[in-house]
Amino acid sequence: MAFDPVVVSAADGPLPPTVDQLKALKAQGATSVDFQLINTDIVDDAELLELVELELRNLAEENGLAVGSITRGTSGSSGSSGLYGPPS
Repeated sequence: MAFDPVVVSAADGPLPPTVDQLKALKAQGATSVDFQLINTDIVDDAELLELVELELRNLAEENGLAVGSITRGTSGSSGSSGLYGPPS
């Protein structure tokens, strides 16, 4: 089953609802997760972006999920209709 990516703002990093979304994905039978990292144009520091990605990978692993991909985008470029769940 395919799921929409979990959308995370690069400026804020993963928030408590991100963990809830990962738990919900796991409960729905997901084995991996894709992340859409938005607002990357707001963050000027490449090292900070890498740290946010590392934190996402660690959170996924802690919740028993492999990371399929982490896609970077700018403000308003999520391209996703939802945060998680089956595609519409």
